[in-house]
Amino acid sequence: MLIFQNERAGVATATAWRSAASLLLLEPQPLYRAALTSLLSSGEIAAEIFPASSLAECVERLVDGAVDLVIAAISPELSPLRVLMAVREARDGVPVLFLGESNDMQGRINALRAGAVGALTRDASPAAFMAAIDAALRGRRSMDDALADRLLSSATDIQRSLSLAALSTTEREILGMLGVAWSTRAIADARGITPKAVRNHVTNIYRKLGVSSRPEAVRYAARMGFGPDREEGA
Repeated sequence: MLIFQNERAGVATATAWRSAASLLLLEPQPLYRAALTSLLSSGEIAAEIFPASSLAECVERLVDGAVDLVIAAISPELSPLRVLMAVREARDGVPVLFLGESNDMQGRINALRAGAVGALTRDASPAAFMAAIDAALRGRRSMDDALADRLLSSATDIQRSLSLAALSTTEREILGMLGVAWSTRAIADARGITPKAVRNHVTNIYRKLGVSSRPEAVRYAARMGFGPDREEGA
């Protein structure tokens, strides 16, 4: 599980974490709600637990009394955006930690994008679950490892796309030729330039893409879905 500092200024618990926290558990499934309530009452985190089976019940509790953290299930009826909007309207500043199915990564991504303090899978270990709650109460954000890997991978792909976009038209064409094993001499003859000029272009391509060899450059282009315009002529 990845935990990092929450930069959202409006999170009330970031600056004041009481030793006995008030946790509102929004879980529509009775057995799962009972299991989580039991886990949260185990004493590892000093907390007062308020179970809620519906969003309306959750909102009613938020209006009636102070809550330090909402722990909410993700379901078709409880979308992250809907839950977050309702919580903010009832009591702005209360962080929300979401639990989603392991195969619903998009739901957990949507939760973080909408402003959740964390997103875990419903099959997370008790230790990871309690650590995420502790992190949320201390003003930190958390996510499961699979979600962290996906988001970091997406960020890397975006950076690679920007790097590829920085190539000049000539550099992109030469990269495409490298991808189908054109030799330096063949590229020079096809473009009407000297082999030295080709090597200079290749050096610039390596520098912009952050690679150090032809195979790396070719693999980079393949990962980004960039293909050559010409398929013949090695």
